[in-house]
Amino acid sequence: MMYRRSGFTLIELLVVISIVTVLISLLAPATQSAREAARRTQCLSQSRQLGLGIQMHIDRMKYLPGNGGDDGESRIKNTDGEMVRVGTFDRQIDQRFWWGVGIPFAHPTKQTGSWAYAILPMVEQVESHQSIRVENAGPLFRCPSRPRGEPLPPVNDENGEYDAGDRAWAKTDYAGNAMIMLNYPEALRPAHIIDGLSQTIAFGEKAFDPLVQTETSWYWDEPIFSGGSRGTVRDGVLIQPDQPEIEYKHNWGSSHPGGAVFARLDGAADLVSRQIDWLVLRGLLSPAGRETEQSNE
Repeated sequence: MMYRRSGFTLIELLVVISIVTVLISLLAPATQSAREAARRTQCLSQSRQLGLGIQMHIDRMKYLPGNGGDDGESRIKNTDGEMVRVGTFDRQIDQRFWWGVGIPFAHPTKQTGSWAYAILPMVEQVESHQSIRVENAGPLFRCPSRPRGEPLPPVNDENGEYDAGDRAWAKTDYAGNAMIMLNYPEALRPAHIIDGLSQTIAFGEKAFDPLVQTETSWYWDEPIFSGGSRGTVRDGVLIQPDQPEIEYKHNWGSSHPGGAVFARLDGAADLVSRQIDWLVLRGLLSPAGRETEQSNE
């Protein structure tokens, strides 16, 4: 009597392994794409929430939030309880900059903290705003596609020296439009937005070089509670991918494939392509370029 052996032969096993490998290679990009789509959707949702916070600020204050700045008296308690100034010494240009520190519920023309600090009460962060909890601003200001660690005290590096009171400060992945979020003591009213709220960018994702904008560096990445810095505003016309050696100064960027998320003053938010014409982007940043009229001619 003859018996048939059960089980796989070596050739059959290799065929199965090959098929599984091919399936995994086909499914992995789709899975990654789905995860990024979910992260992009969350980033858009966060941007709309921040945009709503700006609208609420305008309704209450009758001004757009400014970017703050040093009034000569801005101080923060360091870890030893002493009052110290906050600033960055830029080694690349050999110049020191002093930053403002947020003042709870200050009038926009008196606010020395950034626009992001100014809208904290409007995005359910009243306690952080009122108590100047510089390490805490919640996840709303961090894009889920851009991995960042928890806030750490800054450490001097090849780009700069940082006066932070030895404290960890929360940062933002979203930068305000420097053409409308002016430095202390200036602030714009809605009437200054000649192009209209729906035609003017409020903020967008900022360019990020992972070798420069690290957890322990403030270089062009100063935190939410400080005011007057370029860590919280941008005015450039390039949208960069997150990668080393990009032109991050003044510019915009993200980890999203193809573009970065921007929000307009009417609260709408969209992914803007990296291929956008720089003149069009400049027009959307400008509050009074009358681009709407020109586009209708």
